[in-house]
Amino acid sequence: MKDNINQVVEKVNQLFITTRYKYIKLNEDGNYYTFNKYNNENHDSLHNGFITSHILRKSTYGIFCRKTHTKFVTFDVDVPDIPEAKKVVLALHESLNTIGIPSDKIFTSWSGTKGYHVDVYFSEEIPYNLMRVLFNAAVSEAYNLLDGKINGKIELRPTPTQGLKLPLSINYKNKDKSNNICWYVDVQNNFTNIQSFDYFLGIEPMNADIVKSLILDLQEDDENLPDTDSEGRKLENSAFGNIDLSEDTLDSLEDLYKNGLRKPGTRNAVTCKLAVYFNTLNENKYECEQKLRDWMRRQNKVFFKTPIEECFEEITRIVNLVYKKNVVLSKGLSEIIISRSELLTLCQYPKKFQKTLTALFIHSKRFADRNNEFFMTYEQIALAANCSIKTAINHIKLLEQESIIRVTRSPIYVRGNKLESHPNIYELNLNWLNVDKEVSISVMADNVKSYRNMRIQLILKLFPNNEWWNISELLNIALEKQSKE
Repeated sequence: MKDNINQVVEKVNQLFITTRYKYIKLNEDGNYYTFNKYNNENHDSLHNGFITSHILRKSTYGIFCRKTHTKFVTFDVDVPDIPEAKKVVLALHESLNTIGIPSDKIFTSWSGTKGYHVDVYFSEEIPYNLMRVLFNAAVSEAYNLLDGKINGKIELRPTPTQGLKLPLSINYKNKDKSNNICWYVDVQNNFTNIQSFDYFLGIEPMNADIVKSLILDLQEDDENLPDTDSEGRKLENSAFGNIDLSEDTLDSLEDLYKNGLRKPGTRNAVTCKLAVYFNTLNENKYECEQKLRDWMRRQNKVFFKTPIEECFEEITRIVNLVYKKNVVLSKGLSEIIISRSELLTLCQYPKKFQKTLTALFIHSKRFADRNNEFFMTYEQIALAANCSIKTAINHIKLLEQESIIRVTRSPIYVRGNKLESHPNIYELNLNWLNVDKEVSISVMADNVKSYRNMRIQLILKLFPNNEWWNISELLNIALEKQSKE
């Protein structure tokens, strides 16, 4: 028995421990206490005797990680409703699989009160900032799988400032002794407790070089948004739940930024809204994060209890997600009016450009300013025209060369090791035509993806009774009429 316990202690050291001078202890009263040898010389370091006591369920300890490196990542699923918490865990497993983490390298344990800890262990320490990239990507995809809705949160652990309770011991916050031990669970077998140290001893960390390679791939793909929907009135499908922006304006968000938090419990929602605000103003991601960090430092601590370093971590996560999804405050029209003349105008251009040109046209109807200029990302064009980003870029280049559109390109700048720029500004330079029997219709266009099939629908509605068969003839008549004017 003693040899087995020693093996478990060594396994805890291998998988979890990077920092010993600072740790937490959960007392039987359900309160956590932090010990820091550098702040109090009477405090002991986290030694193997403490870990042994933890394994034997005589005490319960938790750990911190270093500021620069970590041996693992934990997704702390803090969802009180257990059936829903299980769904979140399964979504995290699937999202990690999608990233490239195999199921046999994902380990889940019961938190002892509510929710679960989903862990991935590394064969050696990796940079903390890389671990956060993995966390953000997995959480974002998990929320997508869950339609952006959970009644709780997924928190990042470990951190240098917030302790993580180690598994296999008692959570004293739960007074039900039959259900307060933090066993690992068999996710594929209805989350059955694995009440065995042998399972824990058999855990093999994932090769750290492979993990870093997967994370670097995530960083390279960070700007590819195949499913971007940038006009939602709510922040949906994101790792921060549904934040309602339906009553917000640029002025109201500017007021939030200037005047800050006004009541407790609003920090996360306000941070999300301000990230959207700066993205809407076309600030780059780096500038947005810096402004939010400065803003956070100015807030009255009466209105929030979260340590400032953790607030900064959440700002990074929120900004990454807002900019990845390109969430902006909806300033565009959701209902637009299109005429026969306008549609016929589009028909005069080469067929290979029709989907791209129609996407630009509809977007201009929704978002063009008084100078008839509008922003549109390549990702939005690709989504609206149902083509690849490469095709969208090529079409824009050719349309510009033919003077069918005017493009104002933002300067490219280097941020870290990546090239970044703001979206292009477009203006349509079409040869506008007129038809004799003008007709206009109103259509809904409340998101970029809805543009895809709109051209066919418009043709059928604006050229009814089989008139669309003769569009080529109508086009020739309009061109001839224009040449005589």
